[in-house]
Amino acid sequence: MLSGVYMTIQAQAESTGLRRYIPILAWLPQYQSKWLWVDIIAGLTIMALLVPEGMAYAELAGMPPQTAFYAAPAGLILYAIFGSSRQLVVAVSAIVAVMSASIVGALAPAHSPEFIALTAVLAIMAGLVALLAGLLRLGRIAQFFSESVLVGFISGLALVIMIKQIPKLFGLEPVSGNFWERVIELVHELPETHMQILAVGLSTLILMIFLERRFKRIPAALIVMIYGIAVVSVFDLAGQGVHIIGEIHSGVAPPKLPDISLQAWLTLIPGAIAITLVIFAEAIQPARSFAGKHHYEIDENQELIGLGMANMGAGFFQGFPIGASLSKSADNDAAGGATQMAGIIAALSTILVALFFTPLFFNLPEAALAAIVIVAVSGMVKVNDFQRLYRLHRPEFWLAVITFLGVLTFKEVLAGLLLGVVLSLLTLIWRTSTPKLSVLGRIPGTVLYKSTKHHPDTVTDPSLLILRPDEGIFFANAAGLRNAIRRQIGAARMSIKVTIIDVEMSNDLDVSSVEMLEKLYEEHESLGIQFKLAGIHQPVREMLDISGLTEKISEENLHHTVLEAVLAYALKHLEELTIDDPETVINRIDALTAIFDNASEHVSEEHRARLSTAIDRLEGVRSQLEEQQEQS
Repeated sequence: MLSGVYMTIQAQAESTGLRRYIPILAWLPQYQSKWLWVDIIAGLTIMALLVPEGMAYAELAGMPPQTAFYAAPAGLILYAIFGSSRQLVVAVSAIVAVMSASIVGALAPAHSPEFIALTAVLAIMAGLVALLAGLLRLGRIAQFFSESVLVGFISGLALVIMIKQIPKLFGLEPVSGNFWERVIELVHELPETHMQILAVGLSTLILMIFLERRFKRIPAALIVMIYGIAVVSVFDLAGQGVHIIGEIHSGVAPPKLPDISLQAWLTLIPGAIAITLVIFAEAIQPARSFAGKHHYEIDENQELIGLGMANMGAGFFQGFPIGASLSKSADNDAAGGATQMAGIIAALSTILVALFFTPLFFNLPEAALAAIVIVAVSGMVKVNDFQRLYRLHRPEFWLAVITFLGVLTFKEVLAGLLLGVVLSLLTLIWRTSTPKLSVLGRIPGTVLYKSTKHHPDTVTDPSLLILRPDEGIFFANAAGLRNAIRRQIGAARMSIKVTIIDVEMSNDLDVSSVEMLEKLYEEHESLGIQFKLAGIHQPVREMLDISGLTEKISEENLHHTVLEAVLAYALKHLEELTIDDPETVINRIDALTAIFDNASEHVSEEHRARLSTAIDRLEGVRSQLEEQQEQS
C-alpha cells in the first residue's frame, strides 16, 4: 500500500557522513503527511501490545512494573533515530528480561534498590558494548551464535519463563532452582492452589489463546488485561486473596546515572557482552526479513548502534535491558508501519499512559500478566526448527538439544547458553582442523577438474596426482593436510611423476601453511616427484614470495589454474615420450591429445600455438608407432 515510501527513502542506505550514523536524518526530511495516519494506527497497535507485555516483562527482569514505561519509550525513540530497520520494534524482550534478572540476581537481592540500580547499569553497559561494536564495524558477530545454539537456547529459555509464571496462575508461592527442580516443587505445592486465582488465571489464559488464534489483528494482551481488571473489580477478588499489581507510580523517571561503584560496573561487563550478543542475534534476522520484504538494505553495524543507543537510553531512564520484539514488529508491519515514525508514536502514547492512566492498572491481577507472558513466549519453543535440524543435519540437531537441556538443567540460563557456544566452537574447531582433501580428475570432454569422489566418471592420469584442500590451508589443519597428502602419494608412489596442489580455496596463507608447503616440496624433491601449486590468489602469491618459497619451488611450478599446471606438465612430458612400449605410449598419446583438444579454446594464442605443435608431434609419434606395430 505504501510501496512508494520504500523507493523514496532508499537514499537512507546510501547516505554518508552524519546521516550514515543517524539514519533519521535521511528519512525524516522526506516524510510525507499521507503516511502519518497509517503510522499512527501502527504506533497505537504497538502501544496496545507494549503496555501489558511491558509490565509483565518488567517483572521477568525483577523490576517494578512501572519501569517498563521508563525503558520502552526511550528504546523506541532512540532506535527510531539510530536504527536502520523501518519495521523493527525495539522496546521489551522476554529473553533479554530473563537474562537480565539472572545476571543481576547473582549480585543483589531481587527488587532491592541495589538490584534496580544494577539492572539499569547492565542496560547502559550492554548499550555501550553494542555501540562500540557498531562503531568498530563488528556487525559480523551476528554469526557468533550458530542457528542450532539459538534454537536450543531460546526454546529452553521459553520453558524456563513459563515454569516461573505457572505459580502465579495457581496462586502458589514462587518456586526456585533449575527447570526440573521447579517442576517437582510445583507439583508438590499443587494441593495449596488458590481456587479464585486459578479461575482468573485459567480464564485469562484461555481467552488469550482464543484471541491469539481467532482474531490475530486485535491486541489480545490488552483485551486480556482489561478483562482481568474488570473481573477483579466487579467481584472484589482482591479482597478474596487474588494478587493484584496495586499502585503503580505515575509519570516517567528522569534520566540519571545510577549511583553504583566502578567495581560493580566492571563486574557487569561479561553479562553485558552476553546480552549484547543475544540482543543482536534476536534482532538481525527479523530486521533482514523486513528489509527483504520491502526492498531496502540493512546495515548490520548501524543496527548495533541503534540497539546500543536504545539500551543506553533504557538504562539512563532507570529501566532494564531491552531488545527487539518479533511479535510487535510483525504487528507493526501488518498495520502498515512504513517508517520508524510508528515507533516514535508508540513511545509518545506509552508516555501518555504512564502519565495519566496508571491508576487504571491497580486491580490488574498478576495471574493475567502471567497468562500474557506464557502465551507470548510459547511461540519461542521452536519445535519445527528442531525437526528441520534433525532432518537436515544431525550434529546441529544434537547441538540444539544439548543447549536446550543445558538451559533447563543449569540454574543460571547463561550457563546453558555458554555450554551451547562452547560446544559450537569446539565443533567448528574439530571441523576446520579435520583435513578435507579431494583427488581431482578431468570431466570427459571438458577442461573442468572435479572431485573423483563426487564425480566417478572423471578421467585421471596415473602419473599425475591433483589434490585440493577443500577448506583452504591454515594453521589448524596444516599438519593434518600434510599427512593426508603424504598418504595419497604413498598409495601411488610408483607411478606418480608430478603432484599438483590446488590452493584455490585458500585466500591467504599463514606461517604454518607456508611451512607445511615447504616440507611437502622437500619431500617431493627427495622422492623425485615434481611439485606444483595451482589456483594461486594474489595474497597467497605474496606470502610465497615473502617466505622465499617461490624461489624454492621455482616460477615454472606456480600456476593460476589447474588447467595451466596440467598443460605445463603435459607439454614437458610429451618431450620425454619414448617408444619402448608402443601400447602404453599410444594410450598416453590419446590422453594427452584429449587434454590438448579440450584446452585449446581456454588458453592464450601463445599456448594455442604450442598446443597445435604438440598435437602435430603426437600424431607423428602415433603414426610411427602404428607402423611399427603393423610391421611386427
